[in-house]
Amino acid sequence: MAICCFPNCAYLSETSRMIAVYRALIAKGVKPIMATHGGTYEFVLREEGILFEHVPPLMSKERSQEFVATNRMERGFKGFYKTDELREHVQAEAQFFKDRNVSVVLTGFTLSNALSTRAAGIPYAVTHMGSMVPPIFERNMQTWPHDFDNVIIRLIPESWKLNFVNRIALKVKLFTKSFNIVARELGLPPFRGFVQLMMGDLTLVTDVPEILTIPADELNNWAPKQPELFVGQPRMRYVGAIFARLFGDVPEDVKEFLDTDKPKIYVALTSSRPDYISAVYSTLRNMDVRAVLCSTILSTKFVESPNILIKEHLPSHKVMPLADLAIIHGGQGSVQTAIASGTPAIGVPLHGEQRFNLMMVEKHGAGMCLPRKALKRGDLRSLIDKVLNDDSFKTNVQRLKSFQDRYDGPENTAIALQELARRS
Repeated sequence: MAICCFPNCAYLSETSRMIAVYRALIAKGVKPIMATHGGTYEFVLREEGILFEHVPPLMSKERSQEFVATNRMERGFKGFYKTDELREHVQAEAQFFKDRNVSVVLTGFTLSNALSTRAAGIPYAVTHMGSMVPPIFERNMQTWPHDFDNVIIRLIPESWKLNFVNRIALKVKLFTKSFNIVARELGLPPFRGFVQLMMGDLTLVTDVPEILTIPADELNNWAPKQPELFVGQPRMRYVGAIFARLFGDVPEDVKEFLDTDKPKIYVALTSSRPDYISAVYSTLRNMDVRAVLCSTILSTKFVESPNILIKEHLPSHKVMPLADLAIIHGGQGSVQTAIASGTPAIGVPLHGEQRFNLMMVEKHGAGMCLPRKALKRGDLRSLIDKVLNDDSFKTNVQRLKSFQDRYDGPENTAIALQELARRS
């Protein structure tokens, strides 16, 4: 039985998830394979002492950045891969799985695995959907985008907008064109929508029912209300949170900087829009707080001040517990790190998945989800003050922590993969 973890190393979140599962498999006596096309964060695998294999073609740092920009819709409606590139990835992966006698693949947003596993005839599991799975759309849980707003939009009843955004999510075929061209060449069924492309034979939901608010029995036994949108019977299973617990300790200068009675704020906008970071930086510079800003693009654009310390990389799971407030984008990893740390969060999402994660935090009273226009209006300062001075946010995030701590996401994922391998 060979289980292969295949992260897309363009993303720190996906790389760190695969590392956590890899270690859980090792702890269970399984010797997994770690494979990747490389990318920005493959250095994390080396820093963590994880042996891994490169599968060609390799992704440069520039190609990784382009891939991430596609995910954020910064490149319009261009696909993740050109057809020739996707075909090359799929062929190389399928041959790799055959050569290594792989029986199950767990991917971290290496979307080409959706085709290569089927071409190789082996089961395919995913964790990269987080909580953005079909039941949330069937329950009308996704919200209307804050920033898609004007006088005409405001006249539309909220229920109509919710129905529209949730119904269209399951039907949209965005980014599937190149995948369906290669699928047709391989004699495989086409993907009927982007959600189906994202799902695996087994979709592992990295959340907990008490926070997501969908009962475990309902999600684990889910059957689609519109089966025509899916091929076969997709399966889902709650496993719990999986977030980065990576190398490194809190630097001494960070410890000293946060050794204060002033409010402490940790800003984890590791890769963001410059205008978002600029608005946060400008706001905090004029507040009586101590703020640590972690971002890969800050160091060349902004300068430190007496109340702001700037860092490119930090172990968030060790820094966040030292803070009274986290300012994040709302990726599931950063949200779950804040919950595990018992730290309320304010988030400014870049896309729908982040917005959903933050809206769930806001629904539970453990933080706030801000539209971009809130930054433009200069509302951030008053909202920071509100969260810092209202004890209910701290109380509510501690309640979410108690729910999240009941589940061991990496171990539950390892168990699910072993079961999938035995059935294959």
